[in-house]
Amino acid sequence: MAKEFHVHPEVIKNRINNLLESGLVRGVKFYADSRFMPWNRYFILTSAGNSFAREISDHFSEFPLVERVIFGTLKLPNFADYRGDSNVEREFSSISLIASDDSGMKRQLHDLEKTLGHALNLVEIMNDSPQKERLISPSEQFVLNAVMYQNPLSMSINKIAQELRVPARTVRRKITKMLDAGVIYEEVSFDTNVAEGVLLPSIIMSGDYQKWLPAINESEFLRDRLLLYKNWSRFSFFIFYAETFTTVDKLIGATREIDPASMLTYRNGSYNNPHIIYPPPEIEE
Repeated sequence: MAKEFHVHPEVIKNRINNLLESGLVRGVKFYADSRFMPWNRYFILTSAGNSFAREISDHFSEFPLVERVIFGTLKLPNFADYRGDSNVEREFSSISLIASDDSGMKRQLHDLEKTLGHALNLVEIMNDSPQKERLISPSEQFVLNAVMYQNPLSMSINKIAQELRVPARTVRRKITKMLDAGVIYEEVSFDTNVAEGVLLPSIIMSGDYQKWLPAINESEFLRDRLLLYKNWSRFSFFIFYAETFTTVDKLIGATREIDPASMLTYRNGSYNNPHIIYPPPEIEE
């Protein structure tokens, strides 16, 4: 990053620390693409908001297979009469969890409702692993399990090698191979509510981000404000910055010219579970 921005590495390090200390960036975490795993990832979409997400996060230690909770507000288009002033807002939360199969997922949901003492207000259950790729080998799984508990910003390959009692070059080779293949990836968790002097709206579209990214890049207005994009089950998130709510309105107008069904969220965030266990115990056995 320092080379790309033509600055000293300490400048980048300080900027990252500032983002972490401000709370805007909650952290950076490794995730495993479930297409390569012997387990499935599920996104449980609910009609509840931030308070519900916080309630789930308070019980993370009791649910080591719940990876995280994403929350926010959705500004939905009125399909019968599309105009900027005809939109409505809805709160949402999504629970991301891993399980060996649908039965395991349903058991976790039952246990969650029992612990919380109320229903989850389910909207949709999405299996994020509909089509499996090549499953990783036992030796790759061995290394991956160790990597998943590491902080990408401070990970030490030598330390992992010592813990696994294998040569560091072997660990480095396997990690590089899995990163290149997309088996493991890094993801930033942030809270847009604490951003100062700028708005960080997200545009949600149906389908993989590669479906929409070319059209977004064709728009200079959108391209200059695009910060981050990622997939979320059968949806894709495009995260922008905007100086004012007027700019936010322009963003949603420009993206709806690309996809009339696009949705806007500008108050969102996530809680990551520090007690997550990979892989699920029933798979490990």
